[in-house]
Amino acid sequence: MITKYEVTKSLLFDGDEAEVIHKTFKLPAGDIKFGDFANNNFEDLHKVITPDDFKTIVKTGGFNADFLNLYKGSEKLRLYYAKKGNSIAVFAYGEFQPTRYKLYFEGLWML
Repeated sequence: MITKYEVTKSLLFDGDEAEVIHKTFKLPAGDIKFGDFANNNFEDLHKVITPDDFKTIVKTGGFNADFLNLYKGSEKLRLYYAKKGNSIAVFAYGEFQPTRYKLYFEGLWML
């Protein structure tokens, strides 16, 4: 059950992909590295938490699925998640322009 959430859509990175994979980001949930979320597609989050919690995150985050049921966040970038303890951090990441990648912190939900 979601006990608290904070939607703080903020740009964490804008640049070359080779740079972002080595960065560590300081977030309210603790330090998060690129590898902590890069392999966690948001659509798979429903396997980790209850369906009601998943629906709450989608609703409070303002996320939308496209026609392939892939969820999008800021600037229509694909969503990813990192689960640390009782918290779930959601990120939007992808190629914005050729060779230019953006990473957004979408929000933090506490279970």
